[in-house]
Amino acid sequence: MWFVLNCVFVHEADWLDTLNSLVELRRHLRDTYHILPREELKGSHFRNGKGAFDGLNIGRRDRMDIYREIMNYQSSLPIKTFAVAINKEPAAKRGWDIRHCAWTFALQRLDRNARQEADWCSVYPDEGHGFFIRQRIRSMRRYNHIPSHYGPGSIRMPTERILEDPNDRRSQDSYFVQLADLNAFAAHRSAHIHPRSKMDRDVWDALQTAFGDARHLKVNSLKGGPPGIVVYP
Repeated sequence: MWFVLNCVFVHEADWLDTLNSLVELRRHLRDTYHILPREELKGSHFRNGKGAFDGLNIGRRDRMDIYREIMNYQSSLPIKTFAVAINKEPAAKRGWDIRHCAWTFALQRLDRNARQEADWCSVYPDEGHGFFIRQRIRSMRRYNHIPSHYGPGSIRMPTERILEDPNDRRSQDSYFVQLADLNAFAAHRSAHIHPRSKMDRDVWDALQTAFGDARHLKVNSLKGGPPGIVVYP
């Protein structure tokens, strides 16, 4: 069993244009497939035909094509996305709290990306985890060590590039949070992590098209692994 977390990041200068593009995408889904913009889209809906697909009589093959269309669309937007996938059983054997592990890796990479870009970032998670994430950010801002890739020991690297506390969003009220859910499910059920029946195994890789690649490949440039997915252990 796996726990998969996804992050979507967009520069503040591109935020409004990206939001407008997502609004246009939802209008396209409404006009073409009758999926209403106010309906929350979740990755699991595409596999089981429930939620936003209730009463639409859209078959699995067509749902997978729509899923792939949404993933393709991201490659044309000024965004990057990555996933953190934690294998629960071996992680638990090593004494790791699964959620703690996933968010630690995610926050470290958000902070690292901001450092590389000489910028800052804010975190807008799905509601229900705000208190935990707030504790993690505050702790990591003061004390955070990462293993050295080039030798034994660790390097002190506090996550000082993440601004303030996380600001929760209800997923039904945020197209960005819904996008993160779609990406997380695509990564989870990909050939790279834990494929299942009734779900195409290459939907995560549909983030790469001739327009570009929405996957943030730098997240595991040293450790290696699936493109844009940090796998632990």
